[in-house]
Amino acid sequence: MTNEYQRDEFDEIAERGGPVGVHRAPRPWWTLLLVPLLVFLAAGLVAFLYATFLWNSGSTADPSASPTPSATVTTEPTTEPTASAAPEPSETASAEPEPTETAEPEPVIVFDTPIAVLNGTGIGGLAAGQADLLTAGGFTDVTAANLGGDEPDVNTVVYADESLADTAAEVASLLGFDAVEQGTPSSDADIEAQIVTDPR
Repeated sequence: MTNEYQRDEFDEIAERGGPVGVHRAPRPWWTLLLVPLLVFLAAGLVAFLYATFLWNSGSTADPSASPTPSATVTTEPTTEPTASAAPEPSETASAEPEPTETAEPEPVIVFDTPIAVLNGTGIGGLAAGQADLLTAGGFTDVTAANLGGDEPDVNTVVYADESLADTAAEVASLLGFDAVEQGTPSSDADIEAQIVTDPR
């Protein structure tokens, strides 16, 4: 019988004694597991990458939200120091006038004011001695006499005009009198030192 077909790989298999009618050589067993294994690994890799992406995007969202409030906080304090700096000069300015207000005016003492030292104790020479104290203190117009009329309860300095208040206080200080009052002197003097007890 004449062979009508050209020789091919199947003819070689038949000569080697292989199974007749088999068109392809049998595959190794491990090739059957290769495809499912590759599919499983690919699916796991995709799942891992997706989970990593979601995790990173969630972490990035938190820090990005944080800087926004921080920037707002940083902007606000920048304005505050300017506002707080303005009141400071005001406080300094308000503190400066305080010493001026606290400082008491210098007393106005008129040393040439007519002063009469009047003795109502009956002790001789007491008025003259007190007049000498006033002269030694700087007063230039001092006279001594006896006290007549109503007598005060304590040694008192009486002055006629409000403008002589500081001068009368200085007279009381030099003589050691506690009572100083504005009134009408019984003599021609503008200030009287009325003695009713021995001040020595």
